[in-house]
Amino acid sequence: MRFQTLTPRTACEALELLRENRGELLPVAGGTNVLVDLRRGKVAPQVLVDLSRLEEWREIRFTGDMLEIGGLVTHADLAASPLLMGPFAALRMAARVVGGPQIRNRGTLAGNLQSASPAADAVSPLLALNAVLTLVSAEGSREVKVAEFFLGPGKTLLKPTELISKVTIRANPGGKSIFYKCGKRNALAISVVNLAAYLELNPEGRCTGSGIALGAVAPTPVRAKRVESYLLQQKIDDTVIAQAQELVDSDICPISDIRAEASYRRQLAKVLAGRALYALAGLGGNNYGVG
Repeated sequence: MRFQTLTPRTACEALELLRENRGELLPVAGGTNVLVDLRRGKVAPQVLVDLSRLEEWREIRFTGDMLEIGGLVTHADLAASPLLMGPFAALRMAARVVGGPQIRNRGTLAGNLQSASPAADAVSPLLALNAVLTLVSAEGSREVKVAEFFLGPGKTLLKPTELISKVTIRANPGGKSIFYKCGKRNALAISVVNLAAYLELNPEGRCTGSGIALGAVAPTPVRAKRVESYLLQQKIDDTVIAQAQELVDSDICPISDIRAEASYRRQLAKVLAGRALYALAGLGGNNYGVG
């Protein structure tokens, strides 16, 4: 296996390389997925574009009421960021369970998105939080909602000359979010099901905003739209949560594979939804199933 590696120092330089060599170059950031694909022969580029030195895409910051996360921010950066609290906590929780320490130190948020795995842990929180991606090329930039980015397993809207420069999230400071993952073991495991939930409640405990997203239960990560619609203006209690759990079933279409049967995934999705809603609503008790 022989290939050349180019190492641009700036984003402009990287984008110009992609423009001049349309479809011929393979960009690589952390390399945690690309290098595996190279070894397996799934990709065979003549030239890799190493993005690891583009410091301008490594920052997490607030711009007004918007949280901006650079595309080259690593999972370890997300897991340690003091900015990912309250409404953004689900993303920090997800980053903490991506792979092992070595993968979290190398793997980037943009790489996780670009791989388009249905089970990608960092994607469910971005879906639940209505995140928007900025895709840039030498010709300009465009914004795409995360919910519209994925076309299928391993497929996205990203063009060969584009890169994900940043992720932008707006959230109500009073909102809360949470993330749960169930895998075959506690570390270095792909999700059997993962779920991120975001909830805004008024002083009476009624839902004024919600986002529920799941991974590994469809060809792409999905929003539980029926659940979200049902929750609006509801006072969150045992009855409402039980009904929300039942509605999860109509928002997903899992398959059976080596990790789990479809029926198990359906049941697990309900359990995780219940746990998330109880936790975000601050309700006690343990009558939300086990898994």
